[in-house]
Amino acid sequence: DIMTKKTITKIIRADDKLAISLALLTLKKGGIIIYPSESSYGIGCDAHNRKAIEKIIKLKNRPQEKRMIVYVSSVKMAEKYCGRLRKSEANLLKKFRGDLTLVKNNKSFRIPSQKFARRLANKYDKPITTTSANISDKEPIYNIREILRMFSGKVDLIIDAGDLPKRRPSTVFSLKEKKVLRRGPVSEKAI
Repeated sequence: DIMTKKTITKIIRADDKLAISLALLTLKKGGIIIYPSESSYGIGCDAHNRKAIEKIIKLKNRPQEKRMIVYVSSVKMAEKYCGRLRKSEANLLKKFRGDLTLVKNNKSFRIPSQKFARRLANKYDKPITTTSANISDKEPIYNIREILRMFSGKVDLIIDAGDLPKRRPSTVFSLKEKKVLRRGPVSEKAI
């Protein structure tokens, strides 16, 4: 069983010069990282690595069919991931960085605005998952001690950015249905 096998968890401060390269290396090797996102801590892996995604689903006790949100670094990467975007859709993605997640072709994605997450997404040439670091349906976690308590020995790397300010998770908007699927910082009117 995957959960009984202890993992050695490396912990590094977000402002450490080596943090980004260690995170990149971990993602490339199919590892799982916990890192700061716009709202709470997020769990990341290479979004194309099925095995790593399965691990996250088990770790979070998450329903299989629930879509996993990913970070993309640009409109170009978003299009590689989900197909062609209209100019208006691409503009939404750029305008509401970090606060708006778009859903197209059953894929959810956003461009990060959080400093560490943005640097990571820009340097990694593939989408990175950014599901909240918690057990499914529980509150998102902003407190680093809580993260360390819950995930040490279960993930490969924890990026410690201290306690994060509490912010609402991103607004999720379906491009096909033209409707908000999850309320967040961006209103339907603004979209």
